[in-house]
Amino acid sequence: MTGRTKTLLAASLTALILLGTATAAVAAPTLSLSATRSVVTYPQPTWLKVVAADEGSAVPATVTVQYLPVGATEWKRLRTVAASHTAEGTVTVPIAPYRLKRTTAFRATAEGLESEVVTVSVKARLSAPVVPARVKAGRRVTVKGFIWPRHAAGSRPVTVSFWKWEGGSWVYKGAVHPRIVGSRDDRSKWQFTRRAHAHDKGKWRIQVSHEDAGHVASTSRFTYLRVR
Repeated sequence: MTGRTKTLLAASLTALILLGTATAAVAAPTLSLSATRSVVTYPQPTWLKVVAADEGSAVPATVTVQYLPVGATEWKRLRTVAASHTAEGTVTVPIAPYRLKRTTAFRATAEGLESEVVTVSVKARLSAPVVPARVKAGRRVTVKGFIWPRHAAGSRPVTVSFWKWEGGSWVYKGAVHPRIVGSRDDRSKWQFTRRAHAHDKGKWRIQVSHEDAGHVASTSRFTYLRVR
């Protein structure tokens, strides 16, 4: 190796070291946000995990988590927490938000930093339809049930679907959209009444479903009814 080659090699190594030092000096912390559950059924909670990665600079002293329910336009503060270092140079902040009534977006912010947005989708909780186990043809039968969280009186948030056992399989017979007739605490009650006719004799199954802008699709258990 000639003297000129040695000189060029040494200069190259020095430049790499200086470049690495400069890169480390300007590196900034980063924020990431994740949810333990991305889909929950009301009122099931989720926990948000915030990680501030130290890449050569001090980890932020505080981290603020914000939320934005579907349909809203302004981010609101959920919680501001003091950050603390771990052995790996990161900050982990577990957060149990308030009950999520509808699909909500979350993000973490700190000293000019901002995480990616995490969305937690919410399913409404539905009770199985409540009906008598048997009803005679010609009689009226009341079908009712509940939905959580509460919905406005007079609205029609649920679909009640009917199947009849015919020829060895369940045959779809249509659906109705009953009104909300009352609310208590965080639940609402829907209800409707219809007459069982002679041609309705046989075994039926009934199921409730719900989906709107604030909630992803959810369904109830089946309820069974026999018309005699």
